[in-house]
Amino acid sequence: MTDRPADRPTACPVCAWPLDQPYEVVSRHATSEGVVTYSRCACGEMRVALRPYGGAEILRP
Repeated sequence: MTDRPADRPTACPVCAWPLDQPYEVVSRHATSEGVVTYSRCACGEMRVALRPYGGAEILRP
C-alpha cells in the first residue's frame, strides 16, 4: 500500500470497502504516465487508480 495524504479517502464512500483492496480488478494498463487500474468495489461502484511511475497512487472513486 502506498502512503496517501490525510485528505484522500481510504474507503468507498458508498459501502466503506477499503480502497487499497480492490474487490475485482476489471483491467490494468501501462500508460506513458504510469499504470492505470480500473476496479469494481464490493457495492458495484467503479474506480480508477493511477499509479505514476516512481510516485504515489492517485485514486478516483
